[in-house]
Amino acid sequence: MAPIRSLLASRAVLAGLAALGCLGLLISTLDSDTRNNLSWKYNSGSNNNQNNYNTVNPNNSQGNTVWEDAATPSSQLGKTLSEYPGRKPRTVQAMIEKAEGYYQRIIRQRHANLQLQHFGTPSFDPWNVLMYYWWYFPASFVCPHDIQRVGPLSDGGKWICGMSLYEEQPRAKCVIYSFGVNYETRFEGEMLDRTDCEIFAYDASVDRMGPEATGPRSTFKPYFIGRTNHVDAQGKTWKTLKTLMAENGHDWIDILKVDIEGSEYETFDAIMDDFGDVLPFSQLQMELHVRENMISFENFLKWWERLETKGVYPWWTELNLNPTFGGEKDWASEYCFLNTRGGAKNLLIQNYV
Repeated sequence: MAPIRSLLASRAVLAGLAALGCLGLLISTLDSDTRNNLSWKYNSGSNNNQNNYNTVNPNNSQGNTVWEDAATPSSQLGKTLSEYPGRKPRTVQAMIEKAEGYYQRIIRQRHANLQLQHFGTPSFDPWNVLMYYWWYFPASFVCPHDIQRVGPLSDGGKWICGMSLYEEQPRAKCVIYSFGVNYETRFEGEMLDRTDCEIFAYDASVDRMGPEATGPRSTFKPYFIGRTNHVDAQGKTWKTLKTLMAENGHDWIDILKVDIEGSEYETFDAIMDDFGDVLPFSQLQMELHVRENMISFENFLKWWERLETKGVYPWWTELNLNPTFGGEKDWASEYCFLNTRGGAKNLLIQNYV
């Protein structure tokens, strides 16, 4: 038995050495951004830092920290990035530019798949198992900040890009617009609890918001958002986003939340018509409804690609499975979009240092 044990021990040692060698090879192939311990800090100044040169306030108690690499020793947190070895981290603008390049590849793949599936012919079926409807529209952009779930884990919760920015950098003009609130206002309630943002909510199908979202920083009006300002045959008031922002004295929205049961396409066509190449929000949380009696695949594709031309790209998606419980297709999906335009008004595209 002793020789057998010796042989087994030798093989175990050799296996361990081989594993260590593979690990060393893997580590050596990682780029320096991955291997180095990096700390990103929010630049609260007005100038974007395009060349990555920076100094971080040594008295900073990490109150502005957006993300810290878990491997960074606590003794190094808050130091200038010039003190870290290797390459410095990419700026937010550089991350966005890289993501835009990758996103163009997704667009090319979309059109290649449309051609393979005979788009534009009677045989085209957007729900076929080889290329399913939502697969043409992947959430393949980037949120260059922390991502947090806000509100319930179930239907009604939202994934927010840069939530810590709204918590740690309170601004008097931090603004959230919410369309289609119904009585499910746990998202709005948590945003009020955790930030200094103000909420402006609209829904003509109800007469008030839920109890979570009431208070001095919450405004509710029983309006529908639409293409034109008018009162319909049922006496419901419709207003455009441009009109509502003018009435409230706003020129920018930090978070725009939309869940209006199929009316989003006509509404956003009006928004794109009214605001041109720069849409007036930093991020968009929107549930899209593609049931056949709401919009055709061809028209949805045109609408989606028009939104892309405005520099608004999806970075997260979450299917709403409620229709499938009744035997229907999964014709509703939540999308989170980042607006890559807006300059200094857009908190999410400002550089880190």
